[in-house]
Order: sequence, then C-alpha cells, then structure tokens
Amino acid sequence: GLQAQTPDAEEIQREGSTLHIQCPYAAQTTYQDPKAWCLIRDREYEVLAEVMYTPHLNTRQVTMGRVTIEDNPMLRTVSITMADLQAEDSNRYSCVYRPYSYTYNYVPLKTISLTVFKELHRWELDSFSVRCKYSALVYSTDTKAWCRRSQASCNIWVTTNHLSSWPNNKALEGRVWIQDDTWERTVTITMQKLQARDTGVYWCALYRNFRLSRIMEVRLSVSKIVPFFGHCLVNGLCQHHAGLPSNIGKPLCSPGFSSNIDTFILSGVLSIIFILALISSIILYVRWHKQPKRRGNGQAEAIYEKPEDIAQLGSTERIESPKDDSEDLKYATINFKSQLSPEDTIYCNVEPSQAHRKPENEDVEYAIIAFK
Repeated sequence: GLQAQTPDAEEIQREGSTLHIQCPYAAQTTYQDPKAWCLIRDREYEVLAEVMYTPHLNTRQVTMGRVTIEDNPMLRTVSITMADLQAEDSNRYSCVYRPYSYTYNYVPLKTISLTVFKELHRWELDSFSVRCKYSALVYSTDTKAWCRRSQASCNIWVTTNHLSSWPNNKALEGRVWIQDDTWERTVTITMQKLQARDTGVYWCALYRNFRLSRIMEVRLSVSKIVPFFGHCLVNGLCQHHAGLPSNIGKPLCSPGFSSNIDTFILSGVLSIIFILALISSIILYVRWHKQPKRRGNGQAEAIYEKPEDIAQLGSTERIESPKDDSEDLKYATINFKSQLSPEDTIYCNVEPSQAHRKPENEDVEYAIIAFK
C-alpha cells in the first residue's frame, strides 16, 4: 500500500514524446533491493517494469514494452524512460524499491503526476474528432463533458447528459458534438467549422457532483486563413484557394517561405514591374526607329532629288505634306542606277499634283508603293 510521501511532481508531456525520470535512492537502500516503475491505480501499485540484482551480471537494465528502468548503484539512482507517450498514459506514477527482506512492501522514492496532452493543428473551417477513453471506475451513467480551460476553471461547452446535451452557447450549435460509447468506454468529441478564436486548451472530463475531473487534455491551435491573389496565406504559408474546402491543411510552400513571405511578395512585385518596364522600353524603341524624323513643328521630312542635282545625290530639299500630320505617311523604295544620265527621271513619294509630266516615249523606272 501507499506510504507517506512528498507531494507529486507535475510532469506535462506532448503525445508521442518520451518521459525521462531520475529517482535517487537513500543510503539505506542497497544495490540488492529491487527497483520498479509503477502505475498508481486505485491506491495500489501496478508494476510496469522492475529491475533486480543479478550476481555476475553487470547489466542492471530491464525493458518492458515502452518502459525502460536502469539501476546505477555507483550513482545510487534509478533512471526511468517511458517512450511514445499517449494521452491515455496520463496518471500518477512512482519509482519504488522493495526492501530485500520484505517481499511485497513497496517504498516510494519519487511520485509524479503525468499529463500527456494531445496536440492538434488545424486551419479555419477545418474539423477534428478526438476519442477519450475512460477507466473502468467510471460508470456508463456518469456525465462526461467537453470543456475549455481558463485560468481557474473549465467552461463546459457540451455534455452527455440528455438534459443538457446541446452546447450551452448558441454560437456552438451545429459545430460541437459529444458521443459516449459505453461499450468501448470511449467519449468522442467532434468540432466543425473551426475558427481562429477556438484556439485553446480543452478537457475531456468527468462531471460529478458539480466538479470536473480531467480524462484527457487537448491543445488546439487553429490558424487563420487570409485570401491573397487566388491563394491563401496560412500563418505565412501559401496554399491554393479553391473555395476554402474543409480539408484545407496541406501548405504548398516550404516552411522556409513562411519566414520570408514579405520579402518574397515584395521581390515578386518588383520583378513584375521591371519586366513590364523592359517590355515597354523595347516597344517604344522599335516604334521610334520606324517613325520618320520630325521637325519642331511636326512636319515630316521628305528627301528627293531635283533633276538638276542628279550629279550630286547628297543634296536634299524639304517638302511639306499637304495633309494633316495625323495621317500616316506612305513610303517608297527607289533603286538608283549606278550611272545616271540627265534624261533619266527619278520619282519619289509626292502627291499626284506634284508629279512631273513625261513624254510617252521616255524610259522611266517605276517603284511599287503599297498602301495599308
């Protein structure tokens, strides 16, 4: 049975983690005394693993399931390792030793109160279900509850009591359900349409005599979704946004993106602006080279050769267009002979009224002008 002992040490672990406990023992405890790790159930010790002295063996370590116990006589310490913790492991435990002269009398060395919480991460509009298994000491008719922890209490959200089976808050109706499977001795809690404000610590609890006793603790984190250019930013992660289905929760970006999201967005915007500016510059450059040079008054320059200046092809003269500057100019390509005679006539881009009249028997080279 239990003996007088110091208050329990509190140990809080996440589900799936490993518990490590060091239990020093007193000088009167000998290396021959068996040491054990026990679960305290119904005020009795239930041995989970025990190590005993064995002559001619240096190893004083025993593994039973998920529990490993090791006795170090030199340091006079018992080491306990409990791996792959589950929410159902929440309970009271004790390192004990058994005096060699007393077969069934266990003496506690250290007692702890272990809380293993279930950790859930969800996005807004997502849902979850948790199963809370209760012990055989809990009656099927006992009321089970789902409550949210505050500083000094746990606010009940829903219970299995038929008289109060609906949530006590209208905002929770249609989002929270509780179901008690008395055959499997399991309470199932379901929450849907999660919101960021649902983040908190919750208990599956037993409700007796207006008091709540924890069965299992759940720590819920709900991440807020922010629409962003057809995607969602979920705590710095980007995710495709397609109507925000309830199964959202797998980010498409790497975790490293979350820490540099602002830099990434800024760089993307600046890159787009740079590309647009570059394309615009190229378009303007090409158009500028295709247009004829204009004088200050907006008149186009036309170059033609007078008959008397054939010998000097470099001489030019400006002509004014009779039409408005807003009309498009027409261009012609004229191929000159290597040697020109005074009788040859050269035509350039002129209005019909400015064209030279020529004798019918005069040889003329023509250019083809295409109008768009």
